[in-house]
Amino acid sequence: GGYFLPRLSGKIGYYLGLTGFRLKGRDVLKAGIATHFVESEKLPALEKDLIALKSPSTENIADLLNSYHMK
Repeated sequence: GGYFLPRLSGKIGYYLGLTGFRLKGRDVLKAGIATHFVESEKLPALEKDLIALKSPSTENIADLLNSYHMK
């Protein structure tokens, strides 16, 4: 955390580091830490689809994550 928290946009990283506050769910996406958000009910299906990929490549995984991503 000491590396990436100060590099977050705005002062959110300093706030998290100083207070120990924990971000959850969509907040992690909004803070720029995560790239995708998938609702917890859909995680088993996403895991199954990831395992089923015949030739997992960066593009295939990104497409799959984008199909599950909640905006």
